[in-house]
Formats: sequence, structure tokens, C-alpha cells
Amino acid sequence: MEIWRHEASRLGWVAPAAPALAILLTVAGALLVGGNGAGRTQVSGVLLTGLEALLPLAVALVAASVVAAERARELHLSLPTRYATVLGRRLVLLGGATAVIAVAFSVVLWSADLWTGPSPLTSPLVWAPPVLWLTGLAIFVGLLTRSLLLATTVPAGLWLAQQIFAPAFTTHDWLRPFYLFPVTRLDAYPGWVTDRLLLAAATLPLAAGAVALLRRPERLLTEEEV
Repeated sequence: MEIWRHEASRLGWVAPAAPALAILLTVAGALLVGGNGAGRTQVSGVLLTGLEALLPLAVALVAASVVAAERARELHLSLPTRYATVLGRRLVLLGGATAVIAVAFSVVLWSADLWTGPSPLTSPLVWAPPVLWLTGLAIFVGLLTRSLLLATTVPAGLWLAQQIFAPAFTTHDWLRPFYLFPVTRLDAYPGWVTDRLLLAAATLPLAAGAVALLRRPERLLTEEEV
């Protein structure tokens, strides 16, 4: 437990707070929409969008900062605990905080009769696969480039592109599993569960690439990082 407390202190409060901030912004948006006369269905849609869209983006950007902004990576070359282990612990803490917040928010929406998404059994698929995939992409880019700028702009740019150019992703069968918003933008079309599982599986190559990069000691040596 002492190790986890240490990693939590090193991670800081900002990283675990990011998922909560995404949910708070979602609630604020829903209150604003409701205050302007929107119906219950529209308010529920805003709340579900926060879970499917805002939460994964927030977690990915924080994970990118955890990886790319670390300034003491080279010190781990002389320590018995590898940097990959340290990074893994911090990401587990971030993932745990995200899961707790997402599940709690989903339960609140169900209890308030504001849930317009799929059944409780498949409700984690609304947020978990996009969190995993966007976070995996951010981590891989961060380790590959050692650039915080690229580690944040690549996932954020892809997220924005999917918002703007949705038909380009949804009209092609091979791209549809990578579309991040099938519930709120496409009304949970038939087969969305399979596509969500494929998106989660697509995290594995990114994780493998990240592990491969972490096994190269020279990647821990600090040069001029953007």
C-alpha cells in the first residue's frame, strides 16, 4: 500500500481530478441546456455525451501528460524498479479513478431516470473502449515522440475530426469500429457492441508498441523534448 500511496502522491491530484472535471462540465452543460427550455430527452443526451465523448478525451490528455511530461525518466535507469512498472502503477490509478467516476455517474443517471443509453449490461461500453483506445494512442505517441504537444494533439485532433467528419468514419465498414461516438451520434446502431469490442481490442497493438518502447533504455534519456 505504501508504494501505491507514493505513486498517488507523484501522480498528483490533477490527473485523477480530470475525469471528475469532465463530468462536472457535462452536468453544467446539461443544466445550461435545461435552463434554456430544453426537454428531458435533450438534457439526457447531453449527459450521455459527456460520458461517451468528454470523459475519454479528458483521460487521454491527462495520460499524455503523465507520460510525456515526466522529467526524471533517466533516473530509473539506476533504480531497481523499472520506469515501465512505475508508469503502469500511475496509469492503473488513473484508470481506477476513471472507472469509479464513470460507474457512479451512470448509476446516478439511471437512478434519476436520465439514462438514454443502452442496457445496464452494456453501459460500460459507452465509455470504457474509447477511454482505453484514446489513452493508448496518447501514451504510444508520447513514448514514441517524447513530445507532450504531439501526445495531446494527435488524440485530440482525431477526436475533433470524428466530431466534424463523422460520415467519413461511419460509412465505411472498416472504419466504423474506430468511431468513438456510436451511442450519442448514431443511436447505438445494430452491431455497435461488436464494434466497441473491436475498438477495445485495437488498444492491444498500441499497448504492445508502448511496452516495446519502454524496453529501450535510450528512450528514457532526456534530449530536447517539445
